[in-house]
Amino acid sequence: MSEIDELEARLDTLTTAILVPMRTSKDVDHQALGSLNNLIKDLISEVGDAPAIPRRLAGKLWFIFTQMLTEADHTRSPEEILRSAWNYQEQLEKLFGPWHGTADQPPRCRGTEVISAN
Repeated sequence: MSEIDELEARLDTLTTAILVPMRTSKDVDHQALGSLNNLIKDLISEVGDAPAIPRRLAGKLWFIFTQMLTEADHTRSPEEILRSAWNYQEQLEKLFGPWHGTADQPPRCRGTEVISAN
């Protein structure tokens, strides 16, 4: 099993730990989010300046963010969820770069099999 596969397995576990309580009771698991931030740091160390990240992994990373925003839309007090979501997005920006949504530079989230920055 490669290091990326191990990181992806950790991500799968954290996804459940974060999103299930958020969906069922709108609770934010700060410990799981801290572990997720550590996982992003580990990913940054692993991929470094590599121009590619597996597409499936990128999709899973962004899925957590989009689900957090969705859950914030379905609660009376979304502030804590939104704060957590945008803090997580800042971590993703460190991995994917600040240009992920601009036309100036192609993001790492293009391609069919692999996410490429070129």
